[in-house]
Amino acid sequence: MRKEGFSRYTLYGEEGISLPPEFVHLERIRDRATLRDWTIDPHAHPHMLQLLVVENGGSELHGECAVQSFAAPVLVIVPPACVHAFRFDAGAEGWVLSVAADLANDPRLRGLLGSMEALGGSALAISLAAHPLILQRLAWLLGDLGQRLGQEDQVGPTLLAQVALILATAIEAGTGNLDAPADGREPLVARFRALVERHYREHLPVADYAARLGTTTSTLTRATRALVGKPPAEIVHDRLVLEARRNLAFSGASAAQIAYALGFADPAYFARFFKARTGQTTTAFRRARSSKGA
Repeated sequence: MRKEGFSRYTLYGEEGISLPPEFVHLERIRDRATLRDWTIDPHAHPHMLQLLVVENGGSELHGECAVQSFAAPVLVIVPPACVHAFRFDAGAEGWVLSVAADLANDPRLRGLLGSMEALGGSALAISLAAHPLILQRLAWLLGDLGQRLGQEDQVGPTLLAQVALILATAIEAGTGNLDAPADGREPLVARFRALVERHYREHLPVADYAARLGTTTSTLTRATRALVGKPPAEIVHDRLVLEARRNLAFSGASAAQIAYALGFADPAYFARFFKARTGQTTTAFRRARSSKGA
């Protein structure tokens, strides 16, 4: 995998293409991987969620914090803006579903997909070896969706429902809550995570987040502790650490440049912040990533 940086694409290898708010694209893994010797270099999709269902063959997922090797069957969930890369075994079989983040956040789907934020911001690989029925369901839904996408010009109610079912099935598998009932606090935590995504570089106090959400700091804290197991400030810090890791792993920017880009006025404070939350200095983290060939 190349180390000097990462690209931002609509679909992999396609830059500068506008993304309609109801964008849905489906292809076989081999459609793109065979053109690139089964290696997909580090990249991100700023406004797109991706699901991969690998039905046959081994693969490596190079995420922002680790490299995961897995054997089929496996489900991979790639949140928007997450830097990721793949190395597939030659002949790997499966599907890649790409969905505009705006569509995944459509009010018509939020009731079904309220737990999406529980997945976090990094790519996640989930083995489906112990869940053959989930694999069978996803494979059938994706195959049928492929036929429908070739016949319909836009995402109507039927296609939207099918995409929602695929996403809901994948998110349930990713969170491990296949039979868990919905929690009424999920919408508040989802809105909080969306605000964090827009403002984490501003280092806003939790009280400001709560005010923008029309709630109190204590109510927001109770909700995030119940659903995520963390207070709101720690969620903001996690997002800063995630972005720092992305830049350290996939860009040539110095630690000081990264600190300023993340809203830290003092690079030395950023260095202490990063080490306190990761157990590594920025230099050690970058060296470890390099030695793994990320």
